[in-house]
Amino acid sequence: MIRFRIGNVTATLVQETVDRSFEFLRFFPLATPEDVQDNLSWIAPGHYDPATGRMLLSMHSWLLDTGRHKILIDGCVGNDKDRPGRPDWCNLQTPYLDRLATAGARPEEIDYVLCTHLHADHVGWNTRLIGDRWVPTFPNAKYVFSKTENDYWEARYAADSKGHHILGYKDSVLPVIEAGQAMIVDDYAQIGDCLFLEPAPGHTPGHIAIWLKSNDAHAVMTGDILHHPIQVKYPHWSCFGCIDQKQSAETRLKVLEKTCEQRALLLPGHFMAPHAGYVDEKPGGGFDFRHPD
Repeated sequence: MIRFRIGNVTATLVQETVDRSFEFLRFFPLATPEDVQDNLSWIAPGHYDPATGRMLLSMHSWLLDTGRHKILIDGCVGNDKDRPGRPDWCNLQTPYLDRLATAGARPEEIDYVLCTHLHADHVGWNTRLIGDRWVPTFPNAKYVFSKTENDYWEARYAADSKGHHILGYKDSVLPVIEAGQAMIVDDYAQIGDCLFLEPAPGHTPGHIAIWLKSNDAHAVMTGDILHHPIQVKYPHWSCFGCIDQKQSAETRLKVLEKTCEQRALLLPGHFMAPHAGYVDEKPGGGFDFRHPD
């Protein structure tokens, strides 16, 4: 079990799947074949498959236990979700809830579900299929969404936009709102006594970073601010799916700088094992990614 301690808080990985569907050079439009070769010694085989040219992305949540609350960060893809544009996300059947229980929480024990953003691979387990209805998976939880983010997807949905993220909003966000379990917050918010939300736009308009402080220890849950550890080395690389690639790169640089300043544990949404680490500022400029000891 992958578990980290930040002050009095534990953060436990709950993995759903490993995604191998994205070609590295398509995912990062600014990357070149020479860049891949220059970094092959450390990105392969754990984060990159040289045989296929594809990157490896972990689909996982973070379960936080503060001693007072049990909090789930991001909800992966989910079971039974119809995602025609993404066959690798379509109609999954994974033992995610069993893994959540092993990590330390049954669905009814979750107090908060925090979504860094409302893409389909971060909200799926917000709901589950009971009969022919999507119902909140975590019956006693408040689901925390950024108002900026929700407003964006609400407008896209009302405009009859297409795509797997719109389907995710329909089956994994709207049922939560309709059930009265949504907690829609403004740009800055505090959850419990140790979590602080800050805007981190670019990948999506209302993407947030979730900062944790317990005693003198810090961590940050970054969702899709970073998809892959190579972005620590190349912060200007935004993925093809970022709505605003320039803003995404600016956000990533700011988050990396703050992570260094606070010596915070970085808990991203898609890094492969060991799934977390520290960011060190290099003497000549730039950053290195360091795995936990």
